[in-house]
Amino acid sequence: MPEKDLAMPVYAYCLLRTPSQQEWPVLQGIGGHPVFPSHCGRYTMLLSHLKKDFSFTPRSIVEHGQIVAHTFETHTVLPMRFGTVFPSEKHVENLIKENQRELLETFSRLRGKAEMRLKFQISSGNEAKGPAKKSPQKTLSLKKALTSSAPPAVDPKTHALAEKCVYWLREAFRPLQDTFSCRNLPGDDVAVDCAHLIEACRIEDYRKATSSLASAEMSDGSLRLSGPWPPYHFLPNSIRMPAPVVRASRPKYLAIAAQ
Repeated sequence: MPEKDLAMPVYAYCLLRTPSQQEWPVLQGIGGHPVFPSHCGRYTMLLSHLKKDFSFTPRSIVEHGQIVAHTFETHTVLPMRFGTVFPSEKHVENLIKENQRELLETFSRLRGKAEMRLKFQISSGNEAKGPAKKSPQKTLSLKKALTSSAPPAVDPKTHALAEKCVYWLREAFRPLQDTFSCRNLPGDDVAVDCAHLIEACRIEDYRKATSSLASAEMSDGSLRLSGPWPPYHFLPNSIRMPAPVVRASRPKYLAIAAQ
């Protein structure tokens, strides 16, 4: 582990809770820079020192994700957004100390949980295959939602259409929390990205349910599943967006667009 320098800029990967004396394996992070733990009470932030002239590349995004994914295999983690740089380790400590209550609540909420992602497209010209049995009248039909007219741009009507699909998926999977986004594609297609927070013990059942749902409702293969992921979409604001004092004092050469 490199010699600790509290005044040197540091790149942040993720936050976790560990005993302060726990040894950390040697990992190579962004640009091959060593990853080291910075402890603050029961919290540990994984960091790397980067040179002032370091240039981020598309590969950097992959390397960031690899560190977070590796840590997620054995710990509950709060992943930092790609490109999060603190002017010093002292700023990391301040972030943790100023948000301890929120962080404790978040770790308690996310312990034993995982994020699953569903991606699909909706189109005004294509119909998804419906189920063999007619759904009860109270249940929103995914087929009906998918065959609704989708305007060419992401406007309120498109958003409402996506909400219908997301509601149907929520009823089918019963996640603890969910969130979604939609974006316009060429032609009349609209891409919908949905994230579900579920208990880790349900991952295999979730995969089986997705496979069954895709066969019954979306036989064209447009429903795609990925995961388990760390809970990128279910973080507190203090982690998603570093405190203003941190952002304001971040060196310009290290200012990277989040995500």
